[in-house]
Amino acid sequence: MNNTRQNILDKSKFLFNSNGTQATTLRQIALALNISQGNLNYHFKAKQDIVEALYFELVNKMDIEMASITKQVSTLSALYHSAENTMRIFYQYRFLMRDMYLIFRESKAIKSHYIKLQELRKVQFRGLFDLMIDKQLLRKEEFSNEYERLYERMTILGDNWINAFELFKINQEDPVAYYHNLLFEMIYPYLTNEGKKQFIDTLD
Repeated sequence: MNNTRQNILDKSKFLFNSNGTQATTLRQIALALNISQGNLNYHFKAKQDIVEALYFELVNKMDIEMASITKQVSTLSALYHSAENTMRIFYQYRFLMRDMYLIFRESKAIKSHYIKLQELRKVQFRGLFDLMIDKQLLRKEEFSNEYERLYERMTILGDNWINAFELFKINQEDPVAYYHNLLFEMIYPYLTNEGKKQFIDTLD
């Protein structure tokens, strides 16, 4: 990728994370990079183009992590650390979570892609749960669609933990670690005895 283009994306991500997408202008991004706005506009004609580029940059990274998580399902410890890594990547792009509904209103491309992506992630997590059942880490479903509903609860927390942290200002030196543990604990009631043993060993 062109260095100027990547520098624009990196600086925009920093400013969006610090000030929000709505409060950040193309002029501010250009000034922060010490380039002309014309130079910036050569690469991105509108702020929305930058937001969309950063969104798809995150999606690409998450696709890689999802592939990695599937390979790490043999132990809860490996799954735990892979899941933490995905949340740290999300935190690097936290403006997308914090400004999600504003971004959806302004970008049909992101909203449409996100909706389709959630359907794909649901299938991927269903496959992940099935693998955990095969490894005797996760018990079988006790009622229809039990794990689909678990995934939905995990998604709600996963999409909103950054907003919760910034709203309530929980006194945590490492908010990613705190919310990662909070999210990971959701699977505990579904684990087998072996899964629960590995869970406790992982947190110790």
